[in-house]
Amino acid sequence: MKLVKQVCLSVLCCLSTPSIAGPWIESDDPLLRASVEMLFNQGIIKQPINAYPLMWQGIAHDLQQVNSSELSQSSVFAYQHVKHALENAKQHTDSGVRVNYNSEPELSQQFGKRDQQKSGINSYSSITGDTVSAKVSVNYADGALDKKYINFQDSYLAVLLGNWSLSAEQVSHWWGPSNDNALLLSNNASPMKGVRITRANSEYVGPSWLSFIGNWQLTGIYAKQKPSTLNTENGNYWALRFSSTPLAGLEVAINTVGSDFLNDTFADLNDAALVSKNYRLTSLDVKYSTTIASQPVAFYSEVMGRNSNGLAPQDPFYTIGIESYFGSEQQLLKTYFEYANTQQQCDSDIDCLYTNNNSAKPTTDYRHKDRMLGSSEPMQSKTAVLGAFYHTMNGYAGFATLRWLESHNPISENDILTAKLSRWQLELGYQQGLLNGLWKVSGSVYQDDVNNDTQTNSAIKTSWEYRF
Repeated sequence: MKLVKQVCLSVLCCLSTPSIAGPWIESDDPLLRASVEMLFNQGIIKQPINAYPLMWQGIAHDLQQVNSSELSQSSVFAYQHVKHALENAKQHTDSGVRVNYNSEPELSQQFGKRDQQKSGINSYSSITGDTVSAKVSVNYADGALDKKYINFQDSYLAVLLGNWSLSAEQVSHWWGPSNDNALLLSNNASPMKGVRITRANSEYVGPSWLSFIGNWQLTGIYAKQKPSTLNTENGNYWALRFSSTPLAGLEVAINTVGSDFLNDTFADLNDAALVSKNYRLTSLDVKYSTTIASQPVAFYSEVMGRNSNGLAPQDPFYTIGIESYFGSEQQLLKTYFEYANTQQQCDSDIDCLYTNNNSAKPTTDYRHKDRMLGSSEPMQSKTAVLGAFYHTMNGYAGFATLRWLESHNPISENDILTAKLSRWQLELGYQQGLLNGLWKVSGSVYQDDVNNDTQTNSAIKTSWEYRF
């Protein structure tokens, strides 16, 4: 029996985390994220966990404090999953290749692997050392939404300086507890080239009179933003996130973003000339994990909007959600419901925060290569998503999401005409080991009603990854 369990754990490690070697957990594995969240809910992990890439050091510290014999039955699978993913991350070298096909790359991008092209081949090789880690990823994409057919996305060079990790990178980020609609920063757009500095271990360090903030994390990003693929103009982008766990099961965070493309344009009353002034975006997110009637649950929310001064966003968008976990020694099921609203009043497309503006020199544009840096849904939208992820000890896994979307998008410069889109979408996915690699497949059926014209469509997405 013990031998069987060891074999199952080895399969779990190889199949469920195919490319996790490195100093952090990337924003492409919702199954590993579910196990981390379960351990946070149970008080085993005490670090802030709602920003990806998620550093391993603090999580490793918490796992070392665990007496596995005292774990609740519902935590055993999650504990073994994260523990073996950590052991895999300690490998000094790791290489792999992944092939993928996606019939509809423009459909919504939630937390997970980005496949925003018709088909592609991704190859990577990484080294992980005590102070220096690096990953080189060379990718070919056919029919890529960002018009880049050869790219180096997911590559990085990271150096550990004391308790700080400094990296030059082109990786995706996901800030906040949302599963589908991270409003400020998500993996919806292709990753920008930039540098990032973050605490390697988020254990509390500071004066005793500030210890009430609990374990804390600070992350800063500087990158180059290119809103449109139609021109070569790019600008500066920076972002800052501070998060902490002041109480058991509670994580709170404040985030702020600045960009050369976030501008308010207005008329000067003295000379009637147009004046442009930069502003920031601010978001606040919170997640509280607890147990109700012996059932692990979590509640979360994010608000985001413009900010000229202070901490609170003005006229904010918002996301709210609830999660629940069902675990045992052999499996973990995560379910969630999430609602997001990105509707706002604006005079024209270029005045909206989430804009579809494709002009040569956009005034306000929170996009990178035609994709919004925040929510994956269109501007002026309301969405509701019911989702579930299921994972077993032997590497078999599946997911299901039911999504409703309502969007009002201007289709002319003066907004006289408006496209009203209503969508229902069902997506089912499955994964298992195949030919010594990991095979994933998912299918979607969605019905669109655009200005009372109804159409039903389907899509399929599949990939296979091999490590060596």
